[in-house]
Amino acid sequence: MARAKKDPTLEYRSNRLRLEYREEPRWTALAEGEHVGYYRPQSKAAGSWRAKWRDKATGNRKATVLGISDDFEDADGIRILDWAQAQAKARDWFAETAGEARRIADGGSTHEGPLTVGHALDYYKADCERRGLKGLREQNYQVEAHIRPELGSVEVGSLTARQIERWMQQVATSPKRRTAPIRVTSPKAPKPAPKPRNFKVPRPPKEPTPPVPPPLPPSTPEAKRARKDTANRVFAILNAALNLARSSMAFRGEPVWQQVKLYKNTKSARMRFLSIQDQVRLVRACSGDFQRLVKAALHTGARYGELSRIDASAFNREANTLFIPGHLTKNGKSRHIFLTVEGTAFFEAITAGRQASEPLFQRDREVKRSTRDGGQAWLSGDQRPYMESACESASLARLTFHELRHTAASTWIAAGMDLILVARQLGHGDTRMVEKHYGHLCPDAAAARFRSIAPKLGLEGTNQVAQLQIRNS
Repeated sequence: MARAKKDPTLEYRSNRLRLEYREEPRWTALAEGEHVGYYRPQSKAAGSWRAKWRDKATGNRKATVLGISDDFEDADGIRILDWAQAQAKARDWFAETAGEARRIADGGSTHEGPLTVGHALDYYKADCERRGLKGLREQNYQVEAHIRPELGSVEVGSLTARQIERWMQQVATSPKRRTAPIRVTSPKAPKPAPKPRNFKVPRPPKEPTPPVPPPLPPSTPEAKRARKDTANRVFAILNAALNLARSSMAFRGEPVWQQVKLYKNTKSARMRFLSIQDQVRLVRACSGDFQRLVKAALHTGARYGELSRIDASAFNREANTLFIPGHLTKNGKSRHIFLTVEGTAFFEAITAGRQASEPLFQRDREVKRSTRDGGQAWLSGDQRPYMESACESASLARLTFHELRHTAASTWIAAGMDLILVARQLGHGDTRMVEKHYGHLCPDAAAARFRSIAPKLGLEGTNQVAQLQIRNS
């Protein structure tokens, strides 16, 4: 059962009885478009609980009377309701009303038969595709690998919090699954021996590739933490699907999944970043267009998917900024990245003489893959072999292209840049992600800033206690 919202005016009967009569009930918002209210009649009779619902997309409105308030009699949960019971009944009515409105909007389609977790997952997948959310490929893999095999056939109404917690424990203790099946080469039948006139010695048959051993359950503390983090992220998908089913498919049961507690201390801060000297070594080890791509990542902190798909028009020479449109970002929000003098000179050099609609970064050599606008565009995964080769040439430990984003943020923080500005450069809504993943990487910068800001107390030289001297007897 969802936690009741606190409202001292409506929660206690003594406070409700002091309210004066008015035609409009006193409303309290439980969620966007969902309100619960109390109507105080002009007579001395008990008041009543009301609920009103509004669909933001269509503007449709509905209202209903939930029951009599417990002004003079104790609540029985059916006809007479207290504040918490009125909220619970209102939430059920909101779910039923929203589900009916959604079915009408979908052309009157409805679900027949018992509602299972698999049905909720299918509906959630269709809703995510309709809204154009990103990361659907990874989300679908998590659903098919972890949720559907164990819970897909279970009815939503029969789910229990303990059952979901046991399932999460199973995910947290199971081996890490691979994102794609490994191909095992099967032994081929030996070819028949050639005829004597060819005078060729038959080759021995190739030995079959040994099968890959199955993954082991997590044994180290880091592996256990990572699996618990995976269990939390997979549960987030299940939770979203069940909440959507409750609000859109008129599920009236108790949302027991809201009682499940997540694993704690599962997040791991990103520790890998390059010093300025290592950045220079990495850039010198790169060549051609990949070198320009690496330089852009270190100047802007942008993601590979953002840099590889922007056009030359993204660079603003007047404002010295790089514009990342919303359809390329992770959160769907566009942003302007400020450039330093060095970064501005770099983008001026690579955009000189370029068409505004031309992709800003292209591959140098020919590739047998789909291209964009007639050029050799950087596609997903193309950067990996180049990063591995550059790290090997620069004698650096292997790192991913995304860690250049961490490097840029860490370099900015080490230079004394405010966290809110770093968050804006990276496209974060606030400084929480910056403080968690990047702020601790530069303790020297934080210590230097603290020493420069902290006031001087002037306490030195005030000690009047003389040190005792020990004499040899």
